[in-house]
Amino acid sequence: MPGGLFWRTFVLIGLLLTLSLTAWVLTLRSIELEPRIEQLGQHLTSIVNITRAAVLHSAPKHRGALLADLADNESIRIYAVEPDDVIEPLPREPIFDGLERYMVEQLGPATHIAGRVNGVQGFWVSFSIDQDDYWVVLARDRIERFPGVQWAFWAAVALVLSLAGAAVIVGLVNQPIARLTRAVRELSHGKRPRPLGRSNLREIRELNDSFNRMVDDLQRIEADRTLILAGISHDLRTPLARLTLEIEMAPISADTRDAMAADIMQMDKIVAQFLDFARPQKAGSAAPVDLSSIVLGQAELVARQGAQVEPHVAPDVIVMGHETDLTRLVANLVDNARKYGRRDDAPAQIEVWLRRQGQMAVLEVVDSGPGVAEEDLERIKRPFTRGEIARTEATGAGLGLAIVERVIQRMGGAWRVVNRPQGGLAITVELPIGSEPATRKPPRKGAEDDAA
Repeated sequence: MPGGLFWRTFVLIGLLLTLSLTAWVLTLRSIELEPRIEQLGQHLTSIVNITRAAVLHSAPKHRGALLADLADNESIRIYAVEPDDVIEPLPREPIFDGLERYMVEQLGPATHIAGRVNGVQGFWVSFSIDQDDYWVVLARDRIERFPGVQWAFWAAVALVLSLAGAAVIVGLVNQPIARLTRAVRELSHGKRPRPLGRSNLREIRELNDSFNRMVDDLQRIEADRTLILAGISHDLRTPLARLTLEIEMAPISADTRDAMAADIMQMDKIVAQFLDFARPQKAGSAAPVDLSSIVLGQAELVARQGAQVEPHVAPDVIVMGHETDLTRLVANLVDNARKYGRRDDAPAQIEVWLRRQGQMAVLEVVDSGPGVAEEDLERIKRPFTRGEIARTEATGAGLGLAIVERVIQRMGGAWRVVNRPQGGLAITVELPIGSEPATRKPPRKGAEDDAA
């Protein structure tokens, strides 16, 4: 069954209510049928007997007036039975079958019951007076007091009210699950969800308490890991510097010295990433920073490293933040595009866009590489994570985009990572212009389309 838990539960309860209501209506009609047949049979038999007696004991000269009065006031008509009468039986329904049996038992086996005579519809009952046969015709609505339409209408009203109550009940039952789902989604995106409230229901209360404890444990583990990374990285800096000095003074060939220096430089970059990731997330005092000059500087730097860069940078784009953090953010983005935006042995082709859009500065870094699997777009933002399918030539620790996310959150911005239809990855960052950073919503769909 498609749909979420709310609709599944609602449909199942609605089906149960429909079946229960149908069974209730059928049971009620079945129980009510026999007493109703007996009551109507007595009533109709009395009408036929009284009418027969009135006609029998009335003077012949007054019978015409009597018949007219019965037709006008009581909707009872009397006709003589003719040999050529076209007689049609009553509809084959339980109530008519029961009435026919009852009245034949009460009035005698010579009694005929019909539903239509000579094309005239009604409840036709025959009786005899002095060897003459007559029809007494009663209006059908005397019998059809509760037609099927009325049953269907009231059954539909009861069903609609029951379904409305079921929707309210299912909504209340599923509300704690919906809150837990939102909290889990936020946690999966690397955010700390708000603690779930305590419920009066024991099972929901225990579930919420367990989830809140799990979130606290994860935060403690993250803090401990950050502290360990910071300590290890700081302690590694001194021996790396000593190795660099010893290599310069060692009597080895230039090629060997360059290769060893490159390895130490790569290790130093990894250590620097650890330190950047472990840096405390304190907003501090923001100041105006020329983001345009930072973007142009980093684009020129990555171009010297062999990438083909096309900068499209609006001048004098000023944002509120810290120059060190912004430099680290832009450097990580363009370096990520340089390393992973290549196809075969060709150099990476990168486009860097910077423009103002309302009160936000929009930075877009676009590469023409193989991109990332759709299911990995959110995962690559996490620490120590890289794309597994198309972007596997990684030499870092997998902290570049995690550091980017921390800087953006610290500045009150937002960002989005998408695959371009023509190939490659597009990263869109929005940062506040000219005011203190504030909490922002995710980038609009338009910014994503522009990057693509």
